[in-house]
Amino acid sequence: MPMDFQILDADYEVIYDSNPVIRLFGRGADGKSVCCFVPGFEPYFYLKASGDLHAVARLIKETFAQVKKVEIVEKFEPIGYQKTKKEMLKITTHLPRDVPEIRDDILKLQEVMRAEGKWEVYETDILFRNRFLIDKNLGGMVWLSAEGAPVDPVKYFRGGNSGSSRCENFACDSSILASGFKKIENFTIAPLKYLSFDIECLPLDGGMPSPDVSPIIMISFSFEPEYRGHKTLVLLAKPAEGINSDVLPCKDETEMLNRFFEIFCEYDPDIVAGYNHQDFDIPYITDRVRALAAQGKAINPVVGRDGSKIGYRRFGLLTRTEIKGRVVVDALPLVRRAFSLKQYTLRAVSKELLNREKLDVPPLEMEEYWFDTGEKFRKFVDYARRDAELALELILNLRLLDKYIALAQVSGSLLQEIVDGGQTSMVETLLLREFGRRDRVLLPKPDDEVSAERYEMSSDLKGGEVLEPKKGLLENVIILDYKSLYPTIMMAHNLCYSTVVTGDRPDGATIKPPSGGEFVPPDVYKGIVPSILEDLLNQRSLTKKRMRSTSDENEYRVLDATQLAVKILLNSFYGYSGYARARLYNLTLANAVTSFGRSNILNTRDIINTIGKIVLRNGAALLLEEAGELSPHDKVVELSVAYGDTDSVFVHCQSTEDLSLEEVSLVGNRLSNIVSASLPDPMELEFESIAKRALLIAKKRYALWLFEPRNSGWEDKIKVKGMETVRRDWCELTSVTLNRVLELVLKEGDVDRAVEHVRKVVNDVRNLDPAKDSQIIESLILTRTLTRKLESYKNKQPHLTVAEKLKERTGVMPSIGTRIPFIITAGKGLFVDRAEDPDYVREHNIPIDVDYYIKKQILPPVERILEVLGVKLSSLDFDSKQKGLFDFEAKKPEKMKQEKPRPKKENNEKPKEQNLFKENGRVGQSSLFDF
Repeated sequence: MPMDFQILDADYEVIYDSNPVIRLFGRGADGKSVCCFVPGFEPYFYLKASGDLHAVARLIKETFAQVKKVEIVEKFEPIGYQKTKKEMLKITTHLPRDVPEIRDDILKLQEVMRAEGKWEVYETDILFRNRFLIDKNLGGMVWLSAEGAPVDPVKYFRGGNSGSSRCENFACDSSILASGFKKIENFTIAPLKYLSFDIECLPLDGGMPSPDVSPIIMISFSFEPEYRGHKTLVLLAKPAEGINSDVLPCKDETEMLNRFFEIFCEYDPDIVAGYNHQDFDIPYITDRVRALAAQGKAINPVVGRDGSKIGYRRFGLLTRTEIKGRVVVDALPLVRRAFSLKQYTLRAVSKELLNREKLDVPPLEMEEYWFDTGEKFRKFVDYARRDAELALELILNLRLLDKYIALAQVSGSLLQEIVDGGQTSMVETLLLREFGRRDRVLLPKPDDEVSAERYEMSSDLKGGEVLEPKKGLLENVIILDYKSLYPTIMMAHNLCYSTVVTGDRPDGATIKPPSGGEFVPPDVYKGIVPSILEDLLNQRSLTKKRMRSTSDENEYRVLDATQLAVKILLNSFYGYSGYARARLYNLTLANAVTSFGRSNILNTRDIINTIGKIVLRNGAALLLEEAGELSPHDKVVELSVAYGDTDSVFVHCQSTEDLSLEEVSLVGNRLSNIVSASLPDPMELEFESIAKRALLIAKKRYALWLFEPRNSGWEDKIKVKGMETVRRDWCELTSVTLNRVLELVLKEGDVDRAVEHVRKVVNDVRNLDPAKDSQIIESLILTRTLTRKLESYKNKQPHLTVAEKLKERTGVMPSIGTRIPFIITAGKGLFVDRAEDPDYVREHNIPIDVDYYIKKQILPPVERILEVLGVKLSSLDFDSKQKGLFDFEAKKPEKMKQEKPRPKKENNEKPKEQNLFKENGRVGQSSLFDF
């Protein structure tokens, strides 16, 4: 009977007769964990050599004992249109490790052979497990149906490199020796088991704990689903009485650690979660076990499904943990990627995203809490438990893994690689798979020297076109977007590494981008990248179609994550072509893509300017020549391009009469159809939304009050780009003030009230009382990330000052990657020296440097907006003790001067544009700053 399971992890082991065996770990639909052994797959790479290839093959076989066989094959080279394949050598080795051992030495044989030209090796740095997944069209989180017989891992792996000890603790529920397998289509996710854990260490005198001397005193678990009826467990490194059944006391630290590993393996999790556990908890446990072993303490730290032990590796500031058969998911980096927050402490993140409070025990008081036998000890236990709970809730409640699971399924990369940030590997996996199908080889990754040269060359890469904006406040602006611009350009013009003309020339005409270079048309050779993009685009369309037809909530969630994953991959291929560390790097290709993009924006502008006017008549948008003689009932809309940036065009609609959203959308749809008709397939310009008001300040800096068509109605939001509402290096009061100013300007059209609001905020800060105005002080907190050790910084910075003060006061140095909060206090000297810990400021009622906050934080971003609207900037810095409240001037935009006063809202009556919500059945309203 076949065994169906979802692939979580893959690796290989070497059995007793020195043959590598692929191991596929996963979980079946029945909830059982699986290991599938696949023998018979061999490691290989390619060599392009000159001269007599038969003689080269014989020499390789005679020289290298690692080589199993050498074959002459025909392949295309990595880059360039080629009419015919070239003969190369496919070199198969006995073991995967043989490939990196001999690849450089094989190139030296060119001197022995005295051969002309340049020899080159291909595909020598592909991990053996990935080579298998690519060649067999498998990948992370895909479903596999395997035929074969059950196998005992301990008996199967004996001797060789694995050793029987590696398999004595094999944790999978079932193992199978595959005689055959096939990929199956399944849109469900296996019933995965999630485990999060968190450790508490006993610091010395309140300082940072060290695994050499500081014991681990508690380990907390959180499980989904439950473990033996428990959602959580807390292990104690000491005996205790009068505690709950989910608190397990041990006689000492050694017993507690052994119990931790026993529970871990018995629960058999698929996803191992934590918060910053890759950088702290896992390395600390690993080092602590090593320190205890040196003292003669017996601990069996098995965590892998194959019986492997806990461990980690450091790459500079990065720490990577691999647990065989499982996926290690640190919530901290995932939250960093998904959310822009001021701070990323577990306390701040849980409060902001889960609306749950983290319990806290001060580091200086941990010893007191630990040795207490009453309320403080119980609070310490709850504190430990909460940390594990919050880490798992972040993963599950925020669905942080959905996107990564979908990316694994679509790209073929393993989930662990993608969670660890492997966007390049996803693109390369797709390329390797398609290159293999087309008999084309790939280059190895470039070394540091080649990458450095490419970085120098990248200065010649020109980006997208950005048109000069019509500065000011505009009404009725249509937003037109090119659908998947760069991917569709590559498809439309057959732009690819395999179609760029580098040597061989086609018989007919070529495609010549504005930036130069030549590419063969698809009827000569259909490009590999365009083919991949076409498949992805079709996959996204089919996925969206399934989403519309499904009524199953879980299936909808999986499909939605899939279409988002496909979108991410679609937009990754252009960037990869100009990435200095890519296997395939081609500036001709990268520049061709952006040059077509720039040409499209300029052509779109010219088309719209040529159209000039649209006539609205009886629910239709007509060109002037279509409309003929105008009637009094016609509405004439004058068109002008207000802004353009890479893949978006903003079109300003002006009319002597008021325009409804429906009327503006008629114009938008007509323009998108006209422009799309001028584009090669599959390029398309879409009507996306309407900005009822748009504030254009400069290139890449604007704010829009957007209305998007949704379910036969309209959904509104304010979208901001290039302003301080979305930057974390400003205090919260800056963002709040700016958001309110934009709301008054965009939604109300009231510049006077916006100015009044800014003056009030400035006045409140100028006259704040630290003892009373704690809320304002909280909003003045700034944060910056500690990116490296203090001694590595060349210049003094405010967050470093605070870090040093915290270390001096508490003995605890904030860890690298922490965002450190600070406030600039009043006093003499440089502001970096006056940075202070916010808690310390509150406790000691220290005065704030109000001038710094007003002149360096609040006013600059506000001034950039109001200056465009003609506001006299000197009027904004206001102090009620010195000036009258309305001592300011504001110049209103021309359009707004002509507007009639707004009607008063009585009996909840709304202005006409707001009534559109009710007329069109709009139910709810999106959050104000949904961007």
